[in-house]
Amino acid sequence: MSKTFKLLTAALFIITLFTSCERKIGSGVVLWSTDEELIKSGTIVNVYEESRIRHTYTVAEPGSKERVELDTWRIHFFNKMKDAEAYGENYAPYFTSFAYTERQGLPIREEATTDSDRVYKLREGQEIKVINRGDEPVQLTERLSGYWYNVLTHDGVTGYVFDYYLTVFSLNETGRVIENAKDTTDTLLDTFLDSTWRPSYYNDMITKGIIDLSSFKDSYALRIDREKKEITLRLNNKNVSETYTEITKFGSKRYDFEGTSFRVTLVSDRVASVLYKFEGKDVNEAFVRLEENVNEIVSIELERRDNLLKEFIDRGGVFKSENFGSVNIIDGTGRFIWNDIERLVTRKIITPESEPLGRISFNHFPDSIIKNVYSGVITFSFTNGSEANFLYSFTESGVSFIYVHDRYIKNKIVTTDQFFDPIQSYFEFDKTDMKPEETEEES
Repeated sequence: MSKTFKLLTAALFIITLFTSCERKIGSGVVLWSTDEELIKSGTIVNVYEESRIRHTYTVAEPGSKERVELDTWRIHFFNKMKDAEAYGENYAPYFTSFAYTERQGLPIREEATTDSDRVYKLREGQEIKVINRGDEPVQLTERLSGYWYNVLTHDGVTGYVFDYYLTVFSLNETGRVIENAKDTTDTLLDTFLDSTWRPSYYNDMITKGIIDLSSFKDSYALRIDREKKEITLRLNNKNVSETYTEITKFGSKRYDFEGTSFRVTLVSDRVASVLYKFEGKDVNEAFVRLEENVNEIVSIELERRDNLLKEFIDRGGVFKSENFGSVNIIDGTGRFIWNDIERLVTRKIITPESEPLGRISFNHFPDSIIKNVYSGVITFSFTNGSEANFLYSFTESGVSFIYVHDRYIKNKIVTTDQFFDPIQSYFEFDKTDMKPEETEEES
């Protein structure tokens, strides 16, 4: 090969290399610049070279000789300038728009639909670039409404994300401006804060018609004082009051009362799961929001018990048994005298120290499986503290008693009437002590 030919070949290579670097291969729009002072996001550029090794484009603004090398994912490439210009015009409203989510794992999807494949999961607080937004808001569910946003991640993934859990903002000279400000009213939280919450067993008692007045009181409740920022819990065995600084929401239904041990998960607007500390231990209890007024329910229950006592009084107020002596109800408060209580002592129904005086009450209930067999459960509380409970049922002229040992009573409910060695007794009402007008009325 001649020396002249070699020189001509080298010259041609240099000319070709120079002209190839000068000739653009297409146009593009800068989606997310690495340096806004060097080249701004949204800039329409000429693309001169692509490096498949470094995964970059070499670009420059039209009319400028200053070249910039950017990752290929930062450029939306077009073969023709007019297509880049059209795209840039649509992108213009979002040049300075970004977004982040406070929810871990929020998905980016391939298309703007919940049926589309997930292409990415956002980390909590991760910043992304907004490229565009759907034209119309979408109602995904009764509670979820918003827009689909076309976004770009910092590692080059593009897709669509629904903005219900997304904070979209723009950057200007004064700082961040929220673009998708939502109604911050939290009706579920407001309902919780403005309501009185009762232990979940209140609802069970109401449903079953078994109201244990020792644990069913208006004072037993979880209450929040929004003005004082106090959350107070009072139950029959607990009394907790703590002051919170603020309420932080986690997810859609969990709320932490900062500065306290209380963490509340609102299952619905009527059921709350509450985690708190009592005497250094974690306690998790369910609470309910009742439609019924607790004091009214208590009044109805007290009236029911008064009527049960009145039924005994109306039948004569004095009832006698051949084996267990006689009972005399002294007045409408339930005070009684039980004459000849020796048989009660020998059968170990009451203690030997028991006195024959006391008070009748109706604070126990027959279980649902035996409820229809008996009129109720009567309790004789003797003055020294002994207590005797009997299932009872009325007959035409008297009343039958079956003694119930404490082992068969759970949460004020008599669980069975099937006893190994039942102690039964029958009392007849003595109507000789009734007032004359009552006797004449009966005859």
